[in-house]
Amino acid sequence: MGADRSRTATALQKWPAAGAFQDTDTIAAMAKVRLDGSWPGQVVLRRGWARAESRPWNDVVPMAHLRLLRGGGSSFIGDCSETLLDLGISAVLSPPLPRSARIAWEAAGFDLCADLTLMRRSLHRIPPPSHLVLTGDSSDIPEALRIDSAAFDEFWRFDGRALDEAMAATASSVLHVVRNPEGGLAGFAVTGAGQTVAYLQRLAVDPRWQAQGIGRSLVRTSGRWAKKAGAGALMLNTQADNASAIGLYESEGFGLLEEPLAVLSRAS
Repeated sequence: MGADRSRTATALQKWPAAGAFQDTDTIAAMAKVRLDGSWPGQVVLRRGWARAESRPWNDVVPMAHLRLLRGGGSSFIGDCSETLLDLGISAVLSPPLPRSARIAWEAAGFDLCADLTLMRRSLHRIPPPSHLVLTGDSSDIPEALRIDSAAFDEFWRFDGRALDEAMAATASSVLHVVRNPEGGLAGFAVTGAGQTVAYLQRLAVDPRWQAQGIGRSLVRTSGRWAKKAGAGALMLNTQADNASAIGLYESEGFGLLEEPLAVLSRAS
């Protein structure tokens, strides 16, 4: 997962009951930043022009995901974190950050939580998928979340809010699915495209259907869709210790980039 396993393990406890959190209005009145919204829903934190958003990391792990929207240096990051921790949250987590972006977070008291590997491939000569890969729709979301929960451990799994964020992160995006002949899905992928670069935001295969090439077919379909969308490259990140995923991506033409990413955390 990352170098700081003890910090993550300490915070990996089940979400407390909603009443266990401090009252949001009370915390907002005491805080150095303005907090709009009600935890454990999504909240917005403001101070002057600076603005950030936070939501639960997922529906299992009692941590907060903090994302800067505009402005804000280490002081704003620190004050946002203190406001969230005062709500009774066990830890605040950053988005995946390159080295250059970590300085302000580290100055605000954040430490390494998990290392991520960043990978990229050009979109030339992508082989066809070996499975029938279809474009999914909103009716496939519950099955996609079920597969995600089965395929990832508690820390890394997506909930509905995280999947919505992945779909909305780029100007255009698509949900690709491989259907289970017995009903439901066997795997899914979320891909988003910007102007010149596309991103494989999420890929998961039901453990019952793994080792059958479904993940490979989804990767290829993602690349082909990205190329049609006008992108010249496809990028992704994965856990640095996920050897099987890295091996799959390398076999599909992805190369490791020198600039790694990391998720940082600040615990209460």
